[in-house]
Amino acid sequence: MIKIAITTGDPAGIGYEIASKALRFIELKKNIIYIVYGKMQIYNNDSHICIIDNIDLAVSSDKIYWIKIDENSIKPGKPTKKSGEIAYEILERCAADLNSKKLDAVVTCPISKEAIHHSHPEFIGHTEFFAKRSKTKEVIMSFWGPHFNLALLTTHMAIADIPGLLTKAFLETRFQLIYQEVCKLLKKPKIAMLAINPHAGENGAFGKEDILVKSVLDELSNKKIMIDGPFPADTFFSRKASRYDLIISAFHDQGLIPFKMLSADEGVNVTLGLPFIRTSVDHGTAFDIAGKGIASEKSLMHAINFSEKLLFPSQNTREKNYSVFAEYYDDYMSHVRYEKWVKFILDQYNKSHKGNPSRILELACGTANVSSLLVKKGLNVDASDNSEEMLKVATMKPFCPNLSGKEMTAELPVDCYDLVLLLFDSINYLQKKSEIDILLSNVHNSLKKGGLFIFDVTTSKNCEQNFDGFLNIEDNRDSYFIHQSEFESTSNIQTTNLTFFIKKGFLFSRFDEVHVQKIYKVEELIDFIEKTRFLLKGIYSIDYDYNLLNKDIKTLDTNFTRLFFILEK
Repeated sequence: MIKIAITTGDPAGIGYEIASKALRFIELKKNIIYIVYGKMQIYNNDSHICIIDNIDLAVSSDKIYWIKIDENSIKPGKPTKKSGEIAYEILERCAADLNSKKLDAVVTCPISKEAIHHSHPEFIGHTEFFAKRSKTKEVIMSFWGPHFNLALLTTHMAIADIPGLLTKAFLETRFQLIYQEVCKLLKKPKIAMLAINPHAGENGAFGKEDILVKSVLDELSNKKIMIDGPFPADTFFSRKASRYDLIISAFHDQGLIPFKMLSADEGVNVTLGLPFIRTSVDHGTAFDIAGKGIASEKSLMHAINFSEKLLFPSQNTREKNYSVFAEYYDDYMSHVRYEKWVKFILDQYNKSHKGNPSRILELACGTANVSSLLVKKGLNVDASDNSEEMLKVATMKPFCPNLSGKEMTAELPVDCYDLVLLLFDSINYLQKKSEIDILLSNVHNSLKKGGLFIFDVTTSKNCEQNFDGFLNIEDNRDSYFIHQSEFESTSNIQTTNLTFFIKKGFLFSRFDEVHVQKIYKVEELIDFIEKTRFLLKGIYSIDYDYNLLNKDIKTLDTNFTRLFFILEK
């Protein structure tokens, strides 16, 4: 079992907040155990968080383990000598477990070097700390992002000290290490070196360093270590950067200014050369926003995902649906009359029970627009979805339900709910009869006797009239969104393609999502239901009060665009 540590950094900074957000709805994988070192924020439904004293107790992949290293006296946004001591203790504890081979990787949140210096003035940074603790002589700071990848010849040091360090022996060692480590990650990488001086020194007219660099690179090429350059840095990023898999910068800011400008919050810091994997966010402690609940966990999520990619290079890491659309979902669905849906649902329940349900579950809740309205009415609501991004949007709702990350076909607690909901044609995403059978069985088991299951479907009429050949384009200042849909009537499959061009930093990035739905006929759904222990009480259109179950069933698919099924246990 692979074990990945997440260190939360300075407890006065944003590290614990972004770690808690990143792990709240993270997909737990059978071959990975996550262990948090430091401070965490516990949410109401964080039953999967398990506090332990040592890593030997981290044994199950269905839990997130927490080795608590914190002190209540630390205030958000106010770094102190004590907060620095705690940040250092977190690193020491994690390093001990890494060196004893009890961990395979570490993902680090930001620390304050200034705070640590009060008690450990020799501390330079994460990179140097892990190198020293693992007795690794040479390591490389590298940064991986959507537009280009970067490696640094030097780490955190004064720029005045760099020229004296750039000897032939130093350059040979560093170039060879970079090449060897990058070849572990990329097949036949194309690597470029940036010049140290303006215009690469103009053949020694101002600065001799680039002449030395060129001679070292030429010698290494004879050993089949191919690194091009040195290239003048002022024009390289506009003309040549896209031709290379990795760019080498001689010092910190030369490469990191363009990297952070272009990569925004998608960049990942990776230390090359260590005997274990170490990735990190590419931002700082952000003391100015610490404790305000507004810090973004996106960079940390990229760092966690990148560590998993390094551990499992053949594993498919394709973006899931709603990973991008989640941010725009509520605006795009603003035409939906959610209040009317909630009234319809509660009216259906009141017909049978003469009162509101005591406990509700909404499956595939998305951004929890319906659930939050039910909570606003004072009802007890649990809600789940398989999209981390949709759930994170849901957490921002003023009347947020109890949220959890689950597939709609996941096993549910027995005899627990009075009402279970599955809305906005989510059931159409289940393309196999066996999946619907599992769903109906799980929901039946989870309902109390007399409880209701209400779900809706989109019909062939809706697909043919409103979505077959559908095209919608939205052009905004920082985003461009294309929605295309097609309906294949012979297979009853509706395919929706979403394309986003989103401005990140100074560039637009493209993202694609494909949503596939199976459009079931009413007769098929009734047949599924009749094979369960459910009683089908009614089929409704939200715009009509009467029960369509008493009408000609074969006409419902062609007469209505959306249908609601009311099932009773």
